Amino acid sequence: MSKRKRFGVSQALSRGLSETIHVVENNAGIFRNVILPLSRIELDPDNPRKLAINLFDIRQGIDRNDPAYTRKSAELEKLKELASTIESSGVINPIVVYKLGESYRVVAGERRCLASILANKNEIDARVFNEKPKGFELKLIQWIENTAREDLSLEERVGNIHDILHEYQLQHGTTDVTATLLKNITGLSLPQASYYMSVLNAPQDVKLAIENGKLGSLDKAAILSGIESQTVRNKALQACIDGCSLKELRKLISQEKELPSKRASLKLPPQRGRAASRVNMGFTLNTTVVQTLVASVLAQHDFKKYSDTFSKVNWERMDQASRAFQKLIEILEHELVR
Repeated sequence: MSKRKRFGVSQALSRGLSETIHVVENNAGIFRNVILPLSRIELDPDNPRKLAINLFDIRQGIDRNDPAYTRKSAELEKLKELASTIESSGVINPIVVYKLGESYRVVAGERRCLASILANKNEIDARVFNEKPKGFELKLIQWIENTAREDLSLEERVGNIHDILHEYQLQHGTTDVTATLLKNITGLSLPQASYYMSVLNAPQDVKLAIENGKLGSLDKAAILSGIESQTVRNKALQACIDGCSLKELRKLISQEKELPSKRASLKLPPQRGRAASRVNMGFTLNTTVVQTLVASVLAQHDFKKYSDTFSKVNWERMDQASRAFQKLIEILEHELVR
């Protein structure tokens, strides 16, 4: 039996994070460790962990008519597992909050907060900042909190990195964002920082797969992001969705790159004229045509999930209708890959 993979933080990363923690604490105001009543704690809407479930759901129960009922129910089951651990062992690491009026808003540790309520706890250990940490420091605190977490999705991790770099630029002025800069800010290794930079600049189909939870590996996402050929990337992305290993992915890409040279060596009869390399979708001056096409696709069961994407389109405006049509083509190319 293979040994189960353990998730941890490397010595280099730990050292980098320790240095980052000192920077954050020196710049984000004075903090103190206290025990807070859970009744005075509220969640921060800007937290990069994108939980669907909230305090109201935990205290009052999830409404069966809630559009996010299925997702919230799945999150609730995981929180119950954590609640069971808290019942027996308590909260090992304090949550991080800042004072907001008479309440305290969670900066990091909202899962522990929600699970403690499920465990019928009335209080929780917390590290309290007297004021909300500034943008860049806030994102670093959340990054430190979530770095070693096994269950953080790739979308959440990439989103956290994006926010850190965005806040860094706001605080330090426009500067070239490189893997080396990301390494120095977060304590990541240079290869990992390079992977994150690749994914931040990934093609739309790769980003969409990450957003939909179909692609959860940073390594695979980084490799896919570097594939220029749409055809090869489509095949490789579908292979990842189907569960191929990293080794199988690299082999597939290598084979696909070899195919053009093999085809060139075949003695095929000459073709007249220039072979078409794309399908001409034509054009229209009537935006209602585009609206009808979009509506027809969204009416199909497999595409109803994209309805929100087009909900705010003003179909009377040519530019918005054009962008909507381009988005439709992207979705179709992604969903119809075989």
